[in-house]
This record gives sequence, C-alpha cells and structure tokens, in this order.
Amino acid sequence: MNNKLYNLLVILEDKLSADCQSEIFETHRKSLNWEPVERLPLIISFPYPRSASVQPFPHREVFDNPEKMLYNELVSAFDTSIFLHYEIGDDLPFTIRANFGTVIIASMFGVKVEQRDDNPPWVRHFETLEEFKAIFDRDPFDFTQGICPQVTERYRFYNDVLSDFPNLQRCIKIVLPDLQGPLDSLELLRGSEIYTDFFLNPEMIENGLKLMGEAQVGYAKHLFSLITAGTENYSFQHAVPIKGNILIRNDSAIMISSDIYAEQVAHHDEFVLKEMGGGGVHSCGKIDFNIPEIFKNRFIRCFDFGQSYLNDINSIYPKARDKKVPLLRIRPQKEELLSGKIYKKFSTGISLVYEAISFEEAKFISKQYFDKKYTQ
Repeated sequence: MNNKLYNLLVILEDKLSADCQSEIFETHRKSLNWEPVERLPLIISFPYPRSASVQPFPHREVFDNPEKMLYNELVSAFDTSIFLHYEIGDDLPFTIRANFGTVIIASMFGVKVEQRDDNPPWVRHFETLEEFKAIFDRDPFDFTQGICPQVTERYRFYNDVLSDFPNLQRCIKIVLPDLQGPLDSLELLRGSEIYTDFFLNPEMIENGLKLMGEAQVGYAKHLFSLITAGTENYSFQHAVPIKGNILIRNDSAIMISSDIYAEQVAHHDEFVLKEMGGGGVHSCGKIDFNIPEIFKNRFIRCFDFGQSYLNDINSIYPKARDKKVPLLRIRPQKEELLSGKIYKKFSTGISLVYEAISFEEAKFISKQYFDKKYTQ
C-alpha cells in the first residue's frame, strides 16, 4: 500500500465516529419511512477546495489503480468528502464503491469500453443491427466478461484494506457500483436507434431488456458477499441511504412516453426490483411525466432525482406520500432551506441535497441549518 493511502486511512481511523454515522442513518431512516422528523436530512455538496491538505488524484488515474480509486472515494466523491466531513457536519453517510461509471453491465456484451482524459469510462454502441444482435449470444451470468473481473477485484481490495482498520469498517459502507437499469444499459449498446426500435422491432427490445435485467440482478447478487451495505431493507447509492437493495438508473426514460414505458419497460424494472427484494428508481432530467407509471411498480421503495429542480416536486409529493415512496436528493433553494420553508412544504419523506458554490458556503449553510430545528 502506498504511503498516501496508508496515511489517509490512519487519519480517518482516528477521526471518524461510528456513533455519529448511526445518528445520521437514523435521521435518514425516519424520513424514508415517513415518520415525524425534527429536520429533514441534508447533504451538502461542494467543489473540493484546493486549499485542503489532501487532494484527490486525477480521475483518469483511478481506473487501473485500486489504491488511487479507494483514496479518491475517501477524499472526494459525488461532490462530497468523507475526509472533510468533520468541517461540514451534515448528514452524509460514509460510502465507497468501485467507481467505473455507467458501463459495467453493458461491457459484458462485447461492446468496446473507452476512457478519455478525466471522464468516466464510456462505450461505443454497436454500429450495425447485426453487431448489436450478437448480444443475444452472450451469457448474462458470465461475470468474466467485460470489466466485471476488474470491478469484482476492486471490491476484494477494499475489503482487504479495511480489514486492518476496525473503526473504518464500522463507519464506512462498501456499496454496489452503478449497475444502471435495463433500459439505460440497452441504450448504451444500441444507441439512439433504440427509440425507433420500440416501434419497428419491439420483440428485439423486449428480449434485450430482459437480458439486461437478468445481467443486472445476477451481478448485483454476485457482489453481495463483498459489500457491507448494512441495515436490512436499506442500502446506499449516490451518497444517500435508499430504501431497498438496489437503485435502477432510468435516465433514458425521459426520452420515451408514458405509454411506451408502461407497455415495454415497466415490467423489466419490476423484475429487477422484485428479484432484489425491492429498491429504488433514479432519473436525471425531467421525468415527472413518467413518475405516475413508475410509481405503479409493486416493488418500488423510493425515487431518486438527479435534477429535482427540473420536475414539479409539489405535484409529485402528494403522490409519493400516498404510495409511501420517499423522494431522494431534492435540491432546495438557499432561502427556503435556511428559513424553514422547505420543511413546511415537505415535512418528511424527503432527503435534501444543497449544492454549495464553494467549501466556505457549504460550511456556512451547515452551521445555519443544523443549528435550527423545524418542528411541526
């Protein structure tokens, strides 16, 4: 182990508090379960300060280097920081994952994985229909394909390293990587042609979505012995606690109508969540027009927003409350957060993320918010 990683682990072993993490999780748990809360759970994201004594490695260096990836997960991930949490003091759960971007499941099906500059890995979708159809010759349960072996080995490395740091084992959750969802993974393989395929070749799309769902469930279960997600019926993704055991990414659903989602995609999402014992659905972008159909999923336990401000949360919240589906990572405005107006609109069933423009603002927001309690 290199000295930089070892020294960081020693610092965190002494600094982190398992009791504090238990309190943070309990705050989230109450809101996830629509119980009364003194305040809504809040995570504050911020640009990592150049003045900090510890700096992350360039992102391009972490994919082939397990020590650098673990180091960055501890220093700066999702615009939050385990290392700097003592200066923020928000409701951040401490989580680490094998951070290989969105392409893990897609990589199993013969597509080329690329990584450039400091961008996460990406894939080049198949150029022709004939190339794409070769995915149906692949075994969705063969986890020697693509980058799966590298991802699995990364989790073994995390477990081996943390085994020498008992306090970090208590404080830090090793969580599933980004396994996307049936539609998102298939779109990575097919490209934008998938949207005409819904009309011109629906049987192929049906079989493709089924294949992606099977691979996602299979690999998630394959990794279960290597993750330490913790409390039963809860797990962690995007640096927040979620209800259930997996989070389906459904970003591509912003490109399809509610009818197409209901008829051709929804049952594949339901398969994944059912097989995993329930879980959540995520989407970036404007997804509110599809949420009524998504909420019909019998095994949905929460909904995670990439950009809540693009959606009509005021109209979604009553539906979520009726279904007892908590809404995650709602982005409040500064004024409504500090005045307590956000609590008057959403008294529970919500987790918040405030996107500070600087580390200094993050510290200011934290002091103001956590010094107040907005009780009913």
